[in-house]
Amino acid sequence: MGILGFVGGTGPEGLGLALRLSAAGERLLIGSRTVDRAAAAAARIRAAVPGARVEAQTNHDVLARADTVALTLPYAALAAFLGEASDALRGRLVIDVIVPVAVEDGRFGLAPVPGARSVGELIQQRAPGARVVSAFKNLSAASLQDLTQPLEGDVVLCGNEPAARAEVARLVRLVGLRPVDAGSLVNARYIEAITPLLLNLNRRHRARTSVAILGLGHQAPGSASNFP
Repeated sequence: MGILGFVGGTGPEGLGLALRLSAAGERLLIGSRTVDRAAAAAARIRAAVPGARVEAQTNHDVLARADTVALTLPYAALAAFLGEASDALRGRLVIDVIVPVAVEDGRFGLAPVPGARSVGELIQQRAPGARVVSAFKNLSAASLQDLTQPLEGDVVLCGNEPAARAEVARLVRLVGLRPVDAGSLVNARYIEAITPLLLNLNRRHRARTSVAILGLGHQAPGSASNFP
């Protein structure tokens, strides 16, 4: 897959996913609006993962160098990013990890996505030449960052191109989870809606929850489901 770049890779979810993939041997670029913030995140990864192949870049430089781009920036920053970067995403495998979480009356919910039913569908609309796959949306950032503990659960993948979903499934297996193929991006809206529920459960029970899909057979964690 070459170089995997994180746009907005200094936030909790992006950093956690980068830690896991770095520990699995992937070559990473950590992007931020400022290279100083990216450098601090890259240093943290190198401290946790001896021999980590990770570099700090601006988000702009990540787009210029990465073969695959993971979007882990805050939802509030997405519209402005897409306004500047849609052409740069053309032909790229784009992994959408963003959930439009909102907090109201002390509870987590979903913020509206203007012009689309999900973030994944919005990215595909705004960057029609990209190979968008929504993935990793239901994982706890705290669990991702805790390298002393194995991850549990499944990662549901949505994307309009089967080959793109299969490429992301490889990364899912690398972090020790099972990829579940959910088909086209239309299903991203349902995956995103699960995340506020998990966050509310985590707060209520002081837990780190994830999702597991039952009834697909007896695949071991980390094995494929519906992928070649």
